[in-house]
Amino acid sequence: MSVLLASLCAVLALVGAAAQAVIPHVDDCALCFHCTADAKPPPVLPSDMIAANFQPQNVTHKQTLPGSHGQKKLFNTWFRDETRNKKAIVKVACIPVGKHARHKFAQCYPDLALKYAKIYLAIEKLSEECGLTDIVPKVWVDWVNAVIPEVGYHIRWLGLWMEMVDGISLENLVRLGNPMMHPDDLLDILHNKVNHKQTILAAIFDLLTSQNDRHAQNIFIDNDGTMRLIDNERAFYENRILAADSILLPTTKKYTINVMENAWIHKFPNWGTKVPMCWANVALLFDYRCYVPGGQMGKNLPAQVGQCVARISSLNPEKVMQEYGLPAIHMAEALYNRSKAMHEQGFEYALTQGFPRNPNPWRYKFTPPCCKITHTDTYRCAHNWSPDTAIPFGDPITGGPWKHDRPDPGTYEGGTVF
Repeated sequence: MSVLLASLCAVLALVGAAAQAVIPHVDDCALCFHCTADAKPPPVLPSDMIAANFQPQNVTHKQTLPGSHGQKKLFNTWFRDETRNKKAIVKVACIPVGKHARHKFAQCYPDLALKYAKIYLAIEKLSEECGLTDIVPKVWVDWVNAVIPEVGYHIRWLGLWMEMVDGISLENLVRLGNPMMHPDDLLDILHNKVNHKQTILAAIFDLLTSQNDRHAQNIFIDNDGTMRLIDNERAFYENRILAADSILLPTTKKYTINVMENAWIHKFPNWGTKVPMCWANVALLFDYRCYVPGGQMGKNLPAQVGQCVARISSLNPEKVMQEYGLPAIHMAEALYNRSKAMHEQGFEYALTQGFPRNPNPWRYKFTPPCCKITHTDTYRCAHNWSPDTAIPFGDPITGGPWKHDRPDPGTYEGGTVF
């Protein structure tokens, strides 16, 4: 779910039982500069989790205020857990006021907001049961009572609350800085300071929940090497197309792009007859195979994960949907099948042969792990490393058959060989 990061402040307070009627404009709040929240938000009742509560209650007002398409905003605030204050982000959908008026009616999709809220809550419950809470931020749904400064529009409907993680994204760690971080310092952090026990858990999380958009911008690294995964809503085969796509999971496209050239993987028309080159993108140091005995996880899952997937595989999809509150039966089937494959056949089987599966053009061969990287003229693997650069038949953009008027550079049917 895309978001518009707005440098706005809001007066935040929580209301307990039901959203009140929208107050369209409050002039005296236009110069608010600080955000506050109650010490601990009360839980939302199950009966509150309906699409209508993720949008303005005054439908006429929602339809007539000018705004940008599908407007969403993030607000920063604070919440208190059992030990200390923590900063939170509140994601609010269906705001009909854009930062810049576009002179068109705002579009609101409360059904999508409800869908993604349910996905996040299912992930929260699953993470607690499987011992994965160390790698994902705490998430909950609650009422928001906020006024947008300088606009005065009053928000009084449900929002998705999440703990703000500390640190910096892997993308920014590698690419930002003026001057940029010296390669030796970067490699020292990634080799020696990142908690790579969490790398194993992160790979398990991404496969178990069928994450299909895990890139370097939503992996955060803290000063102490703690690793956290954010933006986890593209999960459980929700779009019925992508079963998994993560830089943490070998054989997926995002992982393979870190091995070979992006233009080669995407079969760009100007590639010509070049020979694809492989270089060691530093994201390859987040390959779980570098940190498990023999480079395979198999059935040797962490104890709590093993117990968790065993329990889920003893259920059926209907029961999984009921227990985790998933918004559709095909998502429950994805979690059930993933758990069953991991429990009965092991991690690598679940990754390559289990269900749900990616379309064949997105099912790549295993490339050998690069577990130590050095920097010379560029980042290179510090040990013998010779990935096979063959890529599958088919369209790497759509995941469908090849329909272009030039030869397909693919050489094998994806998913038939790993």
